[in-house]
Order: sequence, then structure tokens, then C-alpha cells
Amino acid sequence: MPDGFLQSLEVCEGFDLNHFVEAHQQEPVVSVRINQPKVNHYIDGGSELASVEEGVFNVENIKGKVRWADAGLYLKKRPIYTLDPLFHAGLYYVQEASSMFIDHALSVVLSDRENLAALDLCASPGGKTTLLASLPNFRVVLANEIIQSRVGALFENVVKWGAPHVFISNNDPKDFAKLGGFFDVVMVDAPCSGSGLFRKDPHAKEIWNKELVEFCSVRQKRILNDAVNVLADGGYLLYSTCSYSFAENEMNLDHLVEEYQLESVCIPVPSEWGIVQSTSPKYGAYGYRFYPDKIAGEGFYCALLKKCSTEGMPASIAKGSIQRYNNCNIEKWIEKTHDLIFFAQHEDLFAVKPSNEQDLKLFQETIHLRKSGVRLGSIVRGELNPDHELAMSLLAPRKVQTHDLTHEQALNFLRKEKIDLLSNEKGWVLITYLGIPLGWVKAMEGRSNNYYPKNWRITMRN
Repeated sequence: MPDGFLQSLEVCEGFDLNHFVEAHQQEPVVSVRINQPKVNHYIDGGSELASVEEGVFNVENIKGKVRWADAGLYLKKRPIYTLDPLFHAGLYYVQEASSMFIDHALSVVLSDRENLAALDLCASPGGKTTLLASLPNFRVVLANEIIQSRVGALFENVVKWGAPHVFISNNDPKDFAKLGGFFDVVMVDAPCSGSGLFRKDPHAKEIWNKELVEFCSVRQKRILNDAVNVLADGGYLLYSTCSYSFAENEMNLDHLVEEYQLESVCIPVPSEWGIVQSTSPKYGAYGYRFYPDKIAGEGFYCALLKKCSTEGMPASIAKGSIQRYNNCNIEKWIEKTHDLIFFAQHEDLFAVKPSNEQDLKLFQETIHLRKSGVRLGSIVRGELNPDHELAMSLLAPRKVQTHDLTHEQALNFLRKEKIDLLSNEKGWVLITYLGIPLGWVKAMEGRSNNYYPKNWRITMRN
């Protein structure tokens, strides 16, 4: 362990030196979260997936369920995700079991609320964004990433998840002040010193020092200050780190309570879960610590606070509506056209739910958007050339022309290699594996073109 690290944890509730050190000599726990909406859409009860020889749906490799997340699964061993077509199809997300606790935390306080707006302020690579997107409470989820180089990973994971009500932005947290108190939930999974990942990330151990902890604590306060400004009255701030540091966790809770009079929320946690409830030193704000010697997962910290003050700017309202596009014959591409609003940007056609029209318009007016609804494709001579986003969404109709591949053929498709189609298959063909869409191929006379995104293709061989 880094010099001074173990000593710094002596003030943390639940810290047990001997068991903590022993746990870090063991292998990390492997866990994933199932994309239940997509599974429900394509698989009748999920029974067909049990026949998969590779990947997480091999029942022989499932160890058990994550107690605090209905869609979370523990695996006996880590599969090669790159060689599992269902991973690329967005049927699951590889996520630490500890961080899935936000599912339980939000389900407790939002059980009777719906039509909400959520902001994931530090979203890349997208694990918590996709979790928020799977909860039934949210009308819209805005995933923001300040670092431009990290937006690509966020975009890929959001597209594969397939939820049409997720938008992506690339803004500094302070830029959201223009939206006023718009969001009912703001998730801040803050950049941190990373000590909770020591067991699985040796680099985190190499760079850890007390100065890094202090730097992160200051940066976290700035992000949290901006987060509170866009939180609606009665809304919830969900704060988390993958750090054990007292300065990055409990001390930041005291800062929030003192500066903004936020109300700490006590989340019911069964004792058998092994999660340690802690309190901040000045105001007794509740936090939840995850130690690898007490739970099946990595180090994590989470807290939930409620905004009760009516101070601050009221939520912004969009000044108009988006310009709808009605000139393209798209019935053959979309399952239920009457449930969507279509709009064009240059030659590209997009779709959003009617409930997101004002959200989209407001975001367009105030922030820098990187993803808006589902990109259906490009319009060429009045016809739609379908985009990969359409294949990953749940919008494509069952009647679209499909071609199902074997496991090895699916991997070749994901490598962007040529796929041999039947002689009667012409035009755009949706490539599937076990009935789950992977992307598009266009069949022409004597040849076919693989339209899997070039930047996402895999290079690994068996």
C-alpha cells in the first residue's frame, strides 16, 4: 500500500486493518448489470440466452445476484467480454457491484415519483448513466462529460444501451447554471483519488498520495457547488466516489449541509449486506462505505442528500418546439411512428419521444449537446440509410429484413469483415445474433458492405 494510506483510514468508520489488507490480496469480484428493457424486448423470459457458450449469460458462470440491484449479477470468472457478441449488442454492462447501490438508493426515495429529469454530471464511461436510464422514474437522462476525449466511450456505451431518452453533453459543470433548478436528480460520481480501486487497478496505487487527495477534495467541492445550482427544490443529489478518503467523502457532506442546508437522507440497508453506514463529523450526514472485506465488490462511497431550500434560479423553460420533419417515408424502419417526433439536422434524421421535445429544445438552447435522441440515419434521395443507433435502439420493427449469425460469424461482423448473405437478401439487412441486433449490412448485386462503426470494430482473435 502507498505510504500513509492505511494510517489515513484509521478515522473512517468500519475500517478493519487486518481484514482490509487481507481482502486486497484476493482476486477482484466480477459483476455485470443486465439491460433488462432490451432483454425483455428481444427474449421471451431470457431462456434462449442460456444456450450461449461464451459470455455472461452462460448459466454455468453465474455466481449469484447483487443484493442491492435487481439487474446485477456476480460471475464466477471474468469472461473475455470482447469476444461476446451480446456485450457489443448492449445486453449488459460491466459494472462494479458496489456502484450499483445507486439503484437501491434512488428506488427508495423515488418509488412514488415519475416523469423526472436526471443529470449525470461526470458520466463517462456511462455505467451510472445506463443505470439511471433503466429506472422507470425518469423522463429524460442527460449524461455530461467535461473531458472531450472521454465523450467517445460514453457515447458508445449509451448507444449500445439503446435508451432513446438519454442525451449527451460536453460541458463544464458551471455551464448548467443556465438551466436553473431543472433536474430532480443530479448524480455526481466525482473524479477522486481512486483508492477504492487498488485491488483491480495497480496504477491507482502508484499515483496515490495525500496531495492528490487534497486536490481531489477541492475539485469535488467545485463540482458539487455547480450540481446544487441545477437541482430542483425537493430534488436529490446523489454523491459518490471510488475513494476511501475521509476528506473526499464525509468532509464533503459537511460542506454541502453547511453551505446549502441540504438534508441528509438515511437509506435503509439490511445488516447482512455488509455495507457500513457512516456519519459526517459536524452535521452527522449519512454516507455508505463499501469495503472489500465486508461486501462482494470494490471500494465505494455513496451519499444521498435532499434540497429543501427554494433559493436559486427557477427551472428554465424552452422557448419553442423543435422543427419536425415529415417528408421521409420511414414506416418500414420504425415500429411505432406515432410514438415519436422526427427532426432533421442537415442530412441526418433523428427521433425523440414526445415527452422529450421540450427537454431537447431547452438543451439545444443552453448547452453543447453531443447526442440528441436516436440518430435514425441519413436521408439520401428521399430514402433513409439506417444508422447504427437505430439498430441498437428498440425502435426498429420486427418486420425489418434480418440475418442471424453464428457466434464466430458474429465476431467476424464485429471485426467489420465481409458477411455472406443469401442470394434473395437485398438492400439493408439487420444483422443479429440469437435474435439480438448487432448492426447493418447492405447487400448489393454480388457483394455486401458491412456498416458496423469503424471505431468500434474489434481486433481480438479467439
